[in-house]
Amino acid sequence: MGAVFGAASRAAFSFIIFAFEITRDYNSVLPLMLVAVIADGVAMLFMPKSSIMTEKLARRGLRVHQDYEADVLTQATVSETMETNPPVIAAGTKVGEVAERIARHDPEVARHEALLIVDEAGRLAGIVTRGDILRALNEDTSGAMTVEEAGSTELVVTYPDEVMAEAAAKLLRFDVGRLPVVERGDAKKVVGYLGRAAILAARTLRLRDEHVRERGWWGAGR
Repeated sequence: MGAVFGAASRAAFSFIIFAFEITRDYNSVLPLMLVAVIADGVAMLFMPKSSIMTEKLARRGLRVHQDYEADVLTQATVSETMETNPPVIAAGTKVGEVAERIARHDPEVARHEALLIVDEAGRLAGIVTRGDILRALNEDTSGAMTVEEAGSTELVVTYPDEVMAEAAAKLLRFDVGRLPVVERGDAKKVVGYLGRAAILAARTLRLRDEHVRERGWWGAGR
């Protein structure tokens, strides 16, 4: 009974303990452990991605995660993956100038889909995307419109100490692709830039922590 239910529920060790508590027979512990491990191995061979609790969901095409682990996005903060050198542009810059710089692949403006607009004091004034640039050029082919006029001044921001899960939720909720990172006490002071790539970077940090072996204290002195 312990082997069957332990294998079906993927909790072999728990059912070994339960079976021993029921029988109180020390002589049964070793054979109980043996059959429970064998049964668990057979179950993993024939049902590698599900248990008796998740088999019906798996048959419906739903993938059920078997490992018990915390979501990396709730562990990493924005400051860990944000760009500390955000792409900024002066509020008075003409749209035509920005389009020309993008066309010649100027790295200061071409490496991102959006630029943070700052005023003369270097404080956040808005954000302008390439889509905004194209729309402005369609309205005025001379490109005389400024990036502040073409962009958006109603901003959704994030903070360095905010967890990535909250920042990612803002991206989805407001249907935007990037967020200015500002100081929590000063919403106009830019400290970074967070795009979709930073979300993946957070998962890359987790993979590195899981798979890269660090030198221990024994090897550190050598």
